[in-house]
Amino acid sequence: MAATIGEFPTIDPATDRFLVLPWPELPADGPHPLTPTGFVLATDGRAVDAATVRQVAEEGQRRYQRAGAVTGREALPPQVRTWAEARAELGGSGVNGLLVFGFIMGAAGGGVLGLLALAFAVLAGARGRGQVLSRLRTMGLSRRQWRGLLLVELTPLVLVSVLTGALVGAVLPVLLTPVLGLAAFTGGAAVRVRFEPGLVAGVLGLAVLALGFAVAVEALNNRRMRLGEVLRLGEES
Repeated sequence: MAATIGEFPTIDPATDRFLVLPWPELPADGPHPLTPTGFVLATDGRAVDAATVRQVAEEGQRRYQRAGAVTGREALPPQVRTWAEARAELGGSGVNGLLVFGFIMGAAGGGVLGLLALAFAVLAGARGRGQVLSRLRTMGLSRRQWRGLLLVELTPLVLVSVLTGALVGAVLPVLLTPVLGLAAFTGGAAVRVRFEPGLVAGVLGLAVLALGFAVAVEALNNRRMRLGEVLRLGEES
């Protein structure tokens, strides 16, 4: 016996009597031959077709019935569960689904509030920028060049905001996981923090969205302010 464990994949959590053996060590003969009831398959990270695995399991089961220790017994249909399916099932059951919904709504609300804060920051300096833009337009500045100038001005503000939020979001799970006692929701299994690579693309996409939103807010405000009148009337506009 190499070790004693309390749980194992494919074993029902309520079962406390089970034996895990590697396939080469499974006794093929003897007065009480063992019949395998579950297999754990590891891949190199590529997606696995569950239907193909189920077909292979059925064929192997029929061969094992004809020549193995369980000849003549009625075979049960094999069940194939992927890691992603098991994780999704756990994530959507019980209080976990409510937690996921709360986190999604919190992230969406935080994103909306962040865009509103960016809009207020743009509008706070819109008057001065409008007067400068009016003078530059009379000197030959094109609309495309103005957008580029606005991007140069707003990019540091947006990047600092987005990167700060991303850093806080990455650090909080590491700090809160030991405090929240999340193992109570996993049946006692250790809770590991993992970051999805897609989050990096999400942060970059959020930065691009914020910049586009800021430019749109500035354009609408300049259209409302009528930049030609700003140049003629100055501070009275």
